[in-house]
Amino acid sequence: MQNQYVGDVGDYVKLAILRALSPGRHLGIAWWLFPDESHKADGRHLSYLDRPSEWQKYDAALFDALCAIRKGCNRHIRFLEQLLPNTRFASELIPSGIQPISHRPAERQRWFLRIMEHLEGANLVFVDPDNGIAPDGFRPTQRKSGKSISLAEISGLARPDRSLVIYHHQTRREGGHLNELDYLTNRLKDGTMLKVSGALRARPWSPRAFFILDGDDQLIERAEQIAQTWKPHITWHRCYKDERG
Repeated sequence: MQNQYVGDVGDYVKLAILRALSPGRHLGIAWWLFPDESHKADGRHLSYLDRPSEWQKYDAALFDALCAIRKGCNRHIRFLEQLLPNTRFASELIPSGIQPISHRPAERQRWFLRIMEHLEGANLVFVDPDNGIAPDGFRPTQRKSGKSISLAEISGLARPDRSLVIYHHQTRREGGHLNELDYLTNRLKDGTMLKVSGALRARPWSPRAFFILDGDDQLIERAEQIAQTWKPHITWHRCYKDERG
């Protein structure tokens, strides 16, 4: 997440999903906040706000609130946080560009421990790294490692009776996006030992996925309903067979 993205169509989808998944649960959000990259044009997908007849119906209250954020030029995560009451937020900027390079893993580990502390008590945790799940060969010494979450960090966020929602911005991986969902599902299963309940795949502009880990029946039903409500913009991909038959 970067402050320059606030209010774009990705935020509309993201917050609508969380608002639909979280009733009756203690929601926690780790923004995985990365410094704004002013040289990039990301975060400019705001034209949907000019088409209320097309987009407002999915979550009218949220749509109107995002219109107000744009009108006030309030592109900062604190304005999004106001739209999610009774939520725990881990909003500390992720360490980036630490010198010397050898210090980066330790700084990230200290940062991650603070993130986990902020989320204590949450039984539904959403993580929002820019790029999503770290690729093979990920190293915390890399300059842009803060844009990804490692499998070890996902495992570190797991708790008994806690479900996780992990954001992933889909890539141009060979085989296409559905193949990438399968690939990531297998990586998550093997690398975290958590149950991969499924993924909500959103397609307005750049395709993105929201993996639900250790989801219970109610959470899965809510995910299925989100896909029905947002058809054709969001689809639900169940990633495991229910062993209870």
